[in-house]
Amino acid sequence: MGRKKQYGYQEYRGRGGGRGRTVLKFIIALLAVLLAAGVAFVAFLGDYLEYTPNGMVIHWPWAQESAAPSAPASEPPELPSVPVEVVEPSPTVEPTPTPTPEPVYEPIAAVTVTAAQLRDGSAAQAVAAAGGNALVVEMKGIKGRLAWQSQTELAASLWANAADDLTAQAVRELAQNSQLYLVARVQCFRDPLMASGWVGSLMTRGGNLWHDAQGVGWSSPASQQAVDYLSALCLELADMGFDEILLDSAGYPDFGEVNVLAVSDNRPEDRTVPVAAFWARLSEELEQRGAALSIQTTEDALRGDNAFSGATAANLAQYAARVWLPAPLKGSDYAAILSNAGLDNTAARVVVKDAASGSWYK
Repeated sequence: MGRKKQYGYQEYRGRGGGRGRTVLKFIIALLAVLLAAGVAFVAFLGDYLEYTPNGMVIHWPWAQESAAPSAPASEPPELPSVPVEVVEPSPTVEPTPTPTPEPVYEPIAAVTVTAAQLRDGSAAQAVAAAGGNALVVEMKGIKGRLAWQSQTELAASLWANAADDLTAQAVRELAQNSQLYLVARVQCFRDPLMASGWVGSLMTRGGNLWHDAQGVGWSSPASQQAVDYLSALCLELADMGFDEILLDSAGYPDFGEVNVLAVSDNRPEDRTVPVAAFWARLSEELEQRGAALSIQTTEDALRGDNAFSGATAANLAQYAARVWLPAPLKGSDYAAILSNAGLDNTAARVVVKDAASGSWYK
C-alpha cells in the first residue's frame, strides 16, 4: 500500500519504477554531454565555418594545410638589358709553307789530290794549275783506313783511324779560307776491315769470306751495323767542311767471281732494295748538314746490263746530287741515260772523267 499523504491521497509505487527512472536519467545525461560537446565543437570550428546560400561549409584546418599553396618564390630583380656584342673569332690563317728551293748545281772541274798535298798546303795550287775549281781527296780507301781520326767506336775497334788528325785540320782550313769546292771520296762496302771484323761480311756459298779480283773483302748494304758506320763517317766529313761526299763501291760487288756469292740476308735476291735504302738515308742526312751526296758507278750498272751491284739509273737520278762515271766508251751517252731516268741538268750533275765540257774530273 502506498504511504498516505498529508492531503488525503496515497503515493503509488509500481513494479520496476525505480529502474525506468535510472535509464531516463542516463539518457538525459548523455544528451547533455552531446550537447556540450557539440557547443564546444562549434566554438572550436567557428573560424572554419562558412555560411553560403547552399548551406554551411566547413573548411577543415588539416585540409587547408595540405592544400595551401606554397609561398611564391621571390622573383629575381629585373636587371636592365645590356646589348651584348658578339665578336666572331677571326679565322686562323695558316701560313703558306715556303717551298724548299731546288738546289742549283754548277758544273765542276774536279782535280784529285792526296792527303799529303792537303797536309803540306800544296793541294789548292795543284787544282789551280790543272784548271779546276773543285778538289777531290780520298778520305776512306779500299783498305778500310781513314785519313782522319773518327769519333765512332767501330773505327777505333777496327783500327781504322789515322795516326793523327792533321788532314782533317787542313780540310777545315781550306773550307774556311778558300773558294774551292771540296769533295771527299769514300770507299763504302769495299772494306776488308769490316769484312774480317764480321760486320755484314759477304760470304761464298761454301761459307768462306768472299774476296774480289784484287783480294779485297766486302761488307753488305743490308747490314745495319755497316750502314750506321758509313753514315756516321760521312756526317763527320760533312761537319769537317766537305761540300760533297762521293761514294765509291756504294753497292754490292759487280766484278770478280760474284757467281760464288751466297744468297742470304746480307745479299738478297733483290739487291736494289738495301742499296736504295742506304742512298735515301744518307742523301737526307747530308742535306740536313748542307752537303751533297754523289755516287760513282760503272757503265754496266748505269746501262742496266749488270744487276749484281744493286745500282740502277732510276735510283741514281732520285738520290744522287751528282753521278760520277768513267770515261765513256764509244757510243755511250751517260747524260741521255740518266736524263731518261729523271735526272735534270745533266751538264752539271753528270761528272765524267776528263770530259771536254760540262762537269769533269781527273
